[in-house]
Amino acid sequence: MNSSSMLYFLLLACLISYAAALSPQDAVNNKAAAWFQKEYNNYFKSNADDETLPAIYGVSISPTALKIGDPRSEINAFVYDTGGIEMVYADIGNRMNLMLDLNRDGRYTGYCGSNLPPGTYKVTIVAIDRSGNAAKDESGIMTIRDPNDLNGNGIEDSLEKQGKKNLKVIVLHDGNLSGIASQEEERFKILPGSAMTLSADKLEKIAKTEGVKGIYKDQKLKVLASPGGQPGISSSVDDPKKDRSLTGKGVTLALIDTGADPDHKSLAGRIVAFKDFVNDQTTPYDDNGHGTHCASLIAGERGTGVAPDAKLVVVKVMDRDGACYLSDALKALDWCLENKERYGIKAISFSVGGENPSDGTSLLDEACDRMVDEGLVMCVAAGNSGPASGSIVIPGDANKVITVGAIDSHGSIFQLSSRGPAADGEIKPDLVTLGVDVVSALAGSKDGYSSMSGTSMAVPQVSGATAILLQAQPDLKPADVKRMLLKTADDLGQSGPDNVYGYGALNLTNALESVETAPAKLSAPALESMQLSRDDASVGEPVMIEARAWGDIKAVNSNIIGPDRTLEIPMEDFDANGIFSARWETSFWTPGDYKVRVDLQGRFGEVDSKAVPFRLLGRG
Repeated sequence: MNSSSMLYFLLLACLISYAAALSPQDAVNNKAAAWFQKEYNNYFKSNADDETLPAIYGVSISPTALKIGDPRSEINAFVYDTGGIEMVYADIGNRMNLMLDLNRDGRYTGYCGSNLPPGTYKVTIVAIDRSGNAAKDESGIMTIRDPNDLNGNGIEDSLEKQGKKNLKVIVLHDGNLSGIASQEEERFKILPGSAMTLSADKLEKIAKTEGVKGIYKDQKLKVLASPGGQPGISSSVDDPKKDRSLTGKGVTLALIDTGADPDHKSLAGRIVAFKDFVNDQTTPYDDNGHGTHCASLIAGERGTGVAPDAKLVVVKVMDRDGACYLSDALKALDWCLENKERYGIKAISFSVGGENPSDGTSLLDEACDRMVDEGLVMCVAAGNSGPASGSIVIPGDANKVITVGAIDSHGSIFQLSSRGPAADGEIKPDLVTLGVDVVSALAGSKDGYSSMSGTSMAVPQVSGATAILLQAQPDLKPADVKRMLLKTADDLGQSGPDNVYGYGALNLTNALESVETAPAKLSAPALESMQLSRDDASVGEPVMIEARAWGDIKAVNSNIIGPDRTLEIPMEDFDANGIFSARWETSFWTPGDYKVRVDLQGRFGEVDSKAVPFRLLGRG
C-alpha cells in the first residue's frame, strides 16, 4: 500500500470512528458520515460489475399448501454468483420474505406464514449480487386455503353433499345477486355479503357466479352463561363494581343480547333505545334473562353495575332460548353502526359466541374487527369451551376486540373459560375478570337478583370499565382503551401474558390511577419519523428506508406503492435502539412516481403511518 493510499485509509478510518460515536439521530442525519461510510465500504469491497447474473436453482417449497392457522412453509433455493451474493428474498403475495444462507453453503432459506388471504400465489425469488446484478425465479407456487373450504371451491365444506335440502347461508359477494336466492336476500353493510336460504344443489352454480367470494354456513350462536351457585367473597381480585367517583356518566354502550327488563329497579332509566330483531317489538323486554343480568352488570344500580350512570342501547338478537344465527348478529352490528351517532354509542358488550371452538378466522371475527375500525370498543366473550387449549369461540379470536375470560373471586380461572391461543397463534383471551357466581338483576322480578357463571358475566364488567375510562378521557380510541385495561391488569398464572389469563385480571382501580399518575406508561406507540437514503434512484439501485418508533410495537413495515405493483417489506430494529430499517431492491421495478409508506402496528391494535414521495428513474 503506497503512502497516499495509507493516508486515505487513515482519514476514512478516523471519520468512520467519529461517525460510530454519534448518537443514532445524529448518525441518521449526518450526510458526511454516510458518505464516508459508503467510501469506506467501496474501498474494501469491490463492486466491479462482472456482468454475470446470479444463478438460482433447486427451488423448493414445503409444504406447498397451507390453511389459515397452519405453521409456516419453508422456502429453499440454491443461489450462486462468483462475485458474491448481496441479498435474496421471496416475493409472495406482495410481501418480502428475506432468505438467508445460514450454513454458508449457497442454500438460502426463508419462510412464509399462513396469514395471507385464501388463494394461489406465485413465489418469486429475487437474488442480487454484490455488483448490483439481479436475477429472479418465478417457478414456485403456494396455496393458502380457507380452513372452512379446504377444496377451494368457494363453498364451506360442511354445506356440501346436502342433496336438495334448503340451507341458511351467508354469501360474500360484490354486486347485486337478486333473483338467485329462494327468498329475498338480506344485505349486510359491515361485510360485503347477504344472508340467503338456498337449495344445496344450487350452491356450486352460485359459487361460480361473477362477484361471489364464498358461501358459508349461517351458523348458530348462543349466550355463554349458566346458573351460578352461592356468590363468593372477593379476596384477591379488584372488584370493578366498587363505588368510585366516576360512574360512566355521559357514556352510552350497546348491549347485543336477549334484551333487558326495563321494569327492574336496577335498570330504571338506563335504557335509552331498544331494537328487536326477534319479535319486532318496540318496548324493551327480556324473555330469557341473560340480557338483563348483563345489562345490570354494566349500568345497574350502585353495587351491581360497574358504570351505574352509563346509558344502554339494548339490541335483542337472541331468542328466548338464548340462541341466534350468525346473520342475526351481523344485522345487529349493522344496526349499531348505523345508529352510532344517533345514540352516541361508544362500545358494544357482546356476550355471545359460537357453539364450538373456532378453527380459523370467521365472518363474525372480521365483522367485529371492522366495528373496532369504525371507532367502537368491542368487548366479547372467550367462550365456555375450556379447559382445553385452543378453545376460544368466535368472535373471541378476532384481533382487535377485547376478549374476556372468567375467574372466580380468588383469582382462579373458571374451569370452562376458553383458553388460547387463537387460530392465528395470537395470545387469547386478552384479560379476565369475575365470572363465577356473579350476582345481578333477575328479569321479571322487579327487584330480585340471581347468580350466573360464565364468560358472559365477565364481558359486561369489562364493558362497564370501558365506560368509566371513556368518562375519564372521552377522546380515547378503542386501541387506547384496550391498551390501558391490559397494561394495568393484575398478572395471574405464569409470568407475563399467557393463553389462560391473558394479560391478567381487570384492575379498574389501577387503570384509573395510572391515567392520573403515570400517563406515559399507558401512552400509545408512535412513529416519530421516517426517511429514505436518497430522494430518487435508477432501477437497480438499492434504497434504504429508516423509521424511528417507540412504544409497545407489534410490527413496523414499509410499503412500496408504485404505478403497477406494491410490496410490503418488514422492518427490523437490529440494535434495539428504536430505529427500524429495511432495504428496497429496485431491480425489476417500473420507472415512475412512487409512494413509500411506513406503517406501525401497536401491540394492542394501535396504528400509525408516515409516507414520502419517491421517483424511480430508468437505468442510466
